[in-house]
Amino acid sequence: MQFLRNLVDKQRKLYHQKDSKFHKVWPLFDAMETFLFAPDFRAGKKGVHVRDYVDLKRVMNSVILAMVPCLLWAFWNTGVQHFAAVAQLMGDGKMAAGDYVTGWLQGLLGAPDLTVEGVSSFDTIVFGLQRMLPIVIVSYGVGLAIEGLFCIIRKEEVSEGYLVSGMLIALIVPASTPLWQLAIGVAFAVVLGKEVFGGTGMNIFNPAMMVRAFLFFAFPAQMSGDTVWVAGNTSPTGVPGNLIDGYSEPTALALVKTAGENASELLATHADGMYSHANLFFGNIPGSAGEMSKLMVLLGAAVLLITGVGSWRVMVAGVIGMLGAAFVVPILADWSHLPMSGGMYLQPWEHLLCGGFLFGIVFMATDPVSSPETNIGKWVYGLLIGVFTILVRMINPAYPEGTMLAILLLNAFAPTIDHFVVSANMKRRLKRS
Repeated sequence: MQFLRNLVDKQRKLYHQKDSKFHKVWPLFDAMETFLFAPDFRAGKKGVHVRDYVDLKRVMNSVILAMVPCLLWAFWNTGVQHFAAVAQLMGDGKMAAGDYVTGWLQGLLGAPDLTVEGVSSFDTIVFGLQRMLPIVIVSYGVGLAIEGLFCIIRKEEVSEGYLVSGMLIALIVPASTPLWQLAIGVAFAVVLGKEVFGGTGMNIFNPAMMVRAFLFFAFPAQMSGDTVWVAGNTSPTGVPGNLIDGYSEPTALALVKTAGENASELLATHADGMYSHANLFFGNIPGSAGEMSKLMVLLGAAVLLITGVGSWRVMVAGVIGMLGAAFVVPILADWSHLPMSGGMYLQPWEHLLCGGFLFGIVFMATDPVSSPETNIGKWVYGLLIGVFTILVRMINPAYPEGTMLAILLLNAFAPTIDHFVVSANMKRRLKRS
């Protein structure tokens, strides 16, 4: 490490001195240095300063660490779902997606030890890496390149904020998303959703959710939420060969949308139990990386809460809002004789297992930039996200999921929520004085 430190110090003068020809790219050099080492500046000895080891880089690292379980599970489960789909198309009905669990999960669920002939765990992981790594690389590459360009133009430091956004984007888009579409979506979100407002800390909307929204409206065929696409293997030398280009399966929420009163039963029995409660919780289902395993999301939530990075108020309020709305809305719909979709017949807690609400409320809604700052505001913000998610799921006939729309809507109203909370507090203090 000392050798690397000496090398960086030796190159610093080539970029830091204003008369140097490399001074224009000083923000990029500074970003690389702060990525490798902690900043070497300290608060002055005079005056009152808060001294703490927590800085933006450490906070971002904590969030990335919390998302690692979801990413690792996506590497495995993407390959699992692919080979399970291939086995089904080859006519082996026993090979349902829910049968592929490994290690302690297999023993916990009591699932049979079924494998696709000729497919090893190594093949499964390699296929998952083939699908997920390009998405991660494009997300980070395009986003960081644009942020670096803006920092050079503005002569500002490169913020670590996109380190989290890049990972979030990779986890909330389907594995089948074409890379060119992802690149356009990332460019749109970084430029129009973040940099035009001033960069990290100034954006109104969560940048990762902006990418999802852009892809949803620009390319609805891939992002409608009605079906999930399991990647096929078109390589002539792959395992098990170029049998299929893809395999389309209805998502759990799309399945129950038109199911009627037997929504819960249909969810449990579809495709030999693909969407059973156990599979939905542990993540033995196809889908975007962030919505696969609720267990991995809960592990990430534990990391955010232990480190104090994520707001427990937003998380708890979101879950309460969803459960409360899922209980009340069907009663009101029945009382007012409104048409009821299949989602209204799900048990309230089943809504937590379906879709990406848990991932959204843990990692997206708790974004400190686009969420309220006041404690009361966080409760209101989280409750409304849960309520609006249920309203879209139950009442909107066109779109089965509502987490994305709910979070973006409440991002827009977060400053307004804080305004009313602060105004009410000022009135109370004036009365006391």
